[in-house]
Amino acid sequence: MKIKLLILGIVLTLFSGCGKSPKEVMQIGQEHLLNKKYDFALESFQIVFEKYPHDPLADSAGYQIASIYLDYLNDYDNGYKTLNSLVNNYPDSDYGIRSKEEIRQFPNWLFTTAETKRNAKDINGSIKTLNYLVNKFPSHEIASKAQYLIGDIYMNDQRNFDLAIDSYRKIINDFPGSKQEPHAQFMIGYIYANVLDDSENAQIEYNLFLQKYPDHELTPSVKFELDFIGKDINDIPQLKHITS
Repeated sequence: MKIKLLILGIVLTLFSGCGKSPKEVMQIGQEHLLNKKYDFALESFQIVFEKYPHDPLADSAGYQIASIYLDYLNDYDNGYKTLNSLVNNYPDSDYGIRSKEEIRQFPNWLFTTAETKRNAKDINGSIKTLNYLVNKFPSHEIASKAQYLIGDIYMNDQRNFDLAIDSYRKIINDFPGSKQEPHAQFMIGYIYANVLDDSENAQIEYNLFLQKYPDHELTPSVKFELDFIGKDINDIPQLKHITS
């Protein structure tokens, strides 16, 4: 029933555009947007953007489309494509120039969006956004940071340690030389040693860290961990005072 009503609403929106000026159709779209009827608003703005490309309101309609996709529907592909269309077709307009800058900042915007979703406890949405960023912009400098954040979310928010290890290992494999690489290697060892109580794998991963990053700032911590892996806290002189 809901699907039928949605189809009917879209048909009515398209029909309402017939015989109306681009300005009137834009006003209809704005009303739908104010009422959070995003699919109907999208249809209205698409009429102007696609059927009246030379109208002074066409670039504004296109920007509204991109904003709906990105800000309300989480449709990053179509939002990004629309921004590119604005740049290609209206390079000198205000919205074309604005779109060009948003394209330049798009990976950073995705990262910020993912952080916002995480803070709002939309964990699945955050991971989905980060995965999109990593897959869409693997060469961007923020991609390794996004992949590390995925590991952190699996580690601390979802407590899924197997996926956390897989996520950290992906940094080592796919982003060698990045700032996050040694931290990811450390976290793999840390999870094995302090969460999974797997001393054997912890030693393997920590020793690998020392081989690859002997001068890293985390090296003293790794050496400390290796010295006391598997020991009770009471058997570690440096930590004995915690339980006394």
